[in-house]
Amino acid sequence: MLDYDYVTKEFIQTHEFIADEFTPEHQTQSFMLRPNIDKLPPTYGDLKIELRKKFSYIFGTRFKNSYASVEVRCQIKSDTMRSYLNGRRDITFYAVAKFCVGAGLSIRDTYELFKLCGHILAPNDYLLDAIIIDAINCHDDIENFYETCRSCKLDKKILDKLSYIC
Repeated sequence: MLDYDYVTKEFIQTHEFIADEFTPEHQTQSFMLRPNIDKLPPTYGDLKIELRKKFSYIFGTRFKNSYASVEVRCQIKSDTMRSYLNGRRDITFYAVAKFCVGAGLSIRDTYELFKLCGHILAPNDYLLDAIIIDAINCHDDIENFYETCRSCKLDKKILDKLSYIC
């Protein structure tokens, strides 16, 4: 059961995080601390394929296959979204974050997409993970999500990666 109800803007403002975001240096530590990784597909290639399939399904159901809608609600350019869906471009962590918030996904679906991206959300450890969870809990739109990132003084490099319209 994914219980992230405690992750609120107040939690974010008062909690002490390990870092602003997960980085490769945290890889060993992160996976050793997470006993509930569930069943991941066996290879990175399988993960990428499953992630692309889920993106495609959500694109069809939530956005009615409208690239313009994805561009407005997620701030992912139409050409970039096409590249994600046809496999010409890998779906990044930042794209998953923007897509989950813009699509208004549930915590469960958000968790699944990040897992397929190779990341287990850790809102107790990483500020950006907490901001993502809070945005999902509050049903924030992409602009409110960006505003929370700015108000929490997220590292400028991370903000640039997030706010850049792919």
